[in-house]
Amino acid sequence: MSWTQLPDNWWCNEFGDQIHRYEILDDEDRCQIEYHLRQAGERLPWSGKTHTLAEAQRQLEHNRTLMV
Repeated sequence: MSWTQLPDNWWCNEFGDQIHRYEILDDEDRCQIEYHLRQAGERLPWSGKTHTLAEAQRQLEHNRTLMV
């Protein structure tokens, strides 16, 4: 599975799965990075959330292998 980075905070693979990177301030104004996942064909806006890009890619790749 190959991932293409479009703008700085968005990745897409050949199946249409998407990963979006968000910087969110916590209660103490510290920046927290979150990666929101969207598996192609899902009706919900997001399929999951992780804290690293590698973890997000693994999760979507794992979900894709379960569908085969």
